Amino acid sequence: MTRKAQCSGKSLVELLRDFETSETIPEIEIVDIVSNSQRVRKGSLFIAMQGILTHGIDFSIDAIKAGAVAVMYDAQDEYCDQRIPLLSKQIQTHWIPIGSLSQINGEIVSRFYDEPGKKLKIIGVTGTDGKSSVTHLLTQALGKIGKKVASIGTLGYGLDNQLQPTLLTTPDAVTLQSWLHEFYQQQCEYVVMEVSSHALAQFRVNGCQFDIAVLTNLGRDHLDYHGTQEQYADTKAKLFREFDLSSRVLNIDDELGRSLSQEFQSEASVRYSSVTSTTPADVEVRLLSSEVTDQGLDMRVATPRGEVRASTSLMGRFNIENTLACISSLIALGFDHDHIQAAISGLQPIPGRMEKFKGSSNLATVVVDFAHTEQALRACLSTCREYTSGQLWCIFGCGGDRDQGKRAGMGSAVEELADRVIITDDNPRTESPEEIVDQILKGMRHPESVCVVHNRQAAIEYALSEASADDLVVIAGKGHEQEQIIGRDRIPFSDRHVVQRIIQAST
Repeated sequence: MTRKAQCSGKSLVELLRDFETSETIPEIEIVDIVSNSQRVRKGSLFIAMQGILTHGIDFSIDAIKAGAVAVMYDAQDEYCDQRIPLLSKQIQTHWIPIGSLSQINGEIVSRFYDEPGKKLKIIGVTGTDGKSSVTHLLTQALGKIGKKVASIGTLGYGLDNQLQPTLLTTPDAVTLQSWLHEFYQQQCEYVVMEVSSHALAQFRVNGCQFDIAVLTNLGRDHLDYHGTQEQYADTKAKLFREFDLSSRVLNIDDELGRSLSQEFQSEASVRYSSVTSTTPADVEVRLLSSEVTDQGLDMRVATPRGEVRASTSLMGRFNIENTLACISSLIALGFDHDHIQAAISGLQPIPGRMEKFKGSSNLATVVVDFAHTEQALRACLSTCREYTSGQLWCIFGCGGDRDQGKRAGMGSAVEELADRVIITDDNPRTESPEEIVDQILKGMRHPESVCVVHNRQAAIEYALSEASADDLVVIAGKGHEQEQIIGRDRIPFSDRHVVQRIIQAST
């Protein structure tokens, strides 16, 4: 899955037919469509879009010199209007303004790749917590019943959970459509994709033809970007409102899930709930019973296809909701009872998601988890308490250049639920690590009892050297990640690898 998806050449006139432009489209053929000037080859169409830190138009000369035959930009982009008269004096090419390009970019790229989304069954998974877990579990489940499935998300992209790393949970529209084209070439039937709120707000998934949309839950996150919880919820809801779906999978234990269930009550939906005592009878997928075992979780679940039993290796009661979302998605996709039963039997844990490590008998048990919101931390620590006979430790931090308002709440949750607390750095980026820690401590009643170790590896080593064999040490926040972002530098680092080295050294 490392090669660039190839597509036959396209007439630029045909590609842009029916899209608004004030210029005459030249009769030229393009062999590729890119938004990164470093990926241009001879015959490429270069899309110049506003990025997070830079604008693509500032790289247009590089793109043209590398072989781009035209530059397409947003007709409403004032910065482009200012730059292009100057750039056109330096180099000649076709400058093509397209109305509302930022919103229809994905549709243009999809057309270039012969609309792969229409040939695949695409399941979009959104929510604050659980997106990666549900995506991974559903990919596993479909694979168990012989379906060829690809996935895209925080853990990476690729076939059958054999993933290549990615920088974004949901990639830009050009990358996304090229991957869908590649998956189709690989004869995939299904694509399970995490859909972030940023991707919905920035129109990255426009041009995708989602079949099923899945909601896990809605907590507090990304308010640095969305501003308010209401705007965050409205953005998430776009996945359920703005696409021609065959069904919606909704968690009605969640306020947004209940609201969407009411909004789309006349349309196809599969609603699920993990509340055994008060679940309305008309909910399609209901938890009947659950049991925490040494191996993981056992569940009995009522479905429209009949009762199914799930014996999984998953740790944590919140994985009940994730498993219910997986079962509900299989129902929405039309599978029968026997296929669903086979698909969910023996589901395995996700790397960096409630992943348990145990070394020699004198070493504490370790759980590495991606929890980086108050809601996720509470779920993680409450679960781990059930497996702890000694003290429960928690090593965590908060990401820099992200929502500062959630830091005190995360500190409060950890102080309430853990016996020993170590605050460390978690991708401080361009913020002061000391100021991040101060904001976390403001949520704690007894900050003087907290240990602060900014070096994350040293924090892990300290905890495992001090914890007893009966203790359990939670390392939260990074999960599967393989780098620490300090300033603008990305430094190789993995919580999982540090733990594995310590375990190996102790045996």
